[in-house]
Amino acid sequence: MGISGPARVDILGCPIDRVDMRSALARLERLIADGGGHQALVVSVYGVMIQRKDEMFRDICAHAALLLPDGIPLLWAARFLGRPIPGRVAGTDLLREFARMAAHRGYTNFFLGSKNAVLQRLTSQLVRENPGLEVAGTLSPPMVSEFSPELNAQIVQRINAVRPDVLWVGFGAPKQERWIHQNLSRLKVKVTIGVGVAFELASGTVRRAPYWMQKHGLEWFFRFLLEPRRLFKRYFVQAAPFFPLVLAQKLRSRGTNRN
Repeated sequence: MGISGPARVDILGCPIDRVDMRSALARLERLIADGGGHQALVVSVYGVMIQRKDEMFRDICAHAALLLPDGIPLLWAARFLGRPIPGRVAGTDLLREFARMAAHRGYTNFFLGSKNAVLQRLTSQLVRENPGLEVAGTLSPPMVSEFSPELNAQIVQRINAVRPDVLWVGFGAPKQERWIHQNLSRLKVKVTIGVGVAFELASGTVRRAPYWMQKHGLEWFFRFLLEPRRLFKRYFVQAAPFFPLVLAQKLRSRGTNRN
C-alpha cells in the first residue's frame, strides 16, 4: 500500500520511515542489491527518547539507511502528527519474515549477540520453519559494556570471513546501534541491523506478549511484567514524557503553519 507525503515522519527529531512489513522487506532487498554497507534500525519509543539526549545516537538515526517503526505508540504518534505510518515493523517479526524471504532468495544471515544456547535454538527454529535458509554464522560475545580493541577485531574478522548479506545484532539499544555505527566501514556486510531482544523472542527463550496486547500497544507492559526491575526506568521514567512531547510538537507545527 502506498502512502502520500514525505517518506519519513519526524517524531521528536527522529526520522522514522513510513513503511509496513511488506515495504520494509522490499527496502531491505534494495539495500542488499545495492551492495554497500548499510545500517538499519528498528526504533521503539525508547529509541526515540534516547536520541533526544544522546548526540551520537541522534547522528546514527539521521544517517541510517532505514529506520523501522517498532511499536504501536509510534504509529499513534505519526497519525496524530498527520504523517501516518502504514504498519508496525517489530524486530522479532522482521527477523522471522526476512528468514522466510531469505530461504527463497538465498540471502545469508549472521546472528551476533545473546547466549550460545539462544543462538542455537534460534538457528534451529528458523531453519526448521524455512528449509533452505542459510545461516552463515553465529557469535555470542562476552556481555560487557564495551569490547576491547582486540576482541572487537576478532568479532569483525569472524563476520567478515563469511561475508553475510545481513548481520543481525542483538546487544540491545543503544549499544547495538553504536557498535554497528563504529564498525560499519570495516564490516563486509551488505546490511547490518540491531534487533534488541528479538533473538530471545523469536527462539521462544523469552515469552512474547499475546497478540491482542501487541495489537493494542501493550507489548511493553507484558515485557515489564516479566522484568520489572530492569525495565521500570525505561518505561516509567525515560519513556513517560513521550506523548506530552508529541503533543507539544503538534502544537508547534500548527503555530508554524499559521505563520
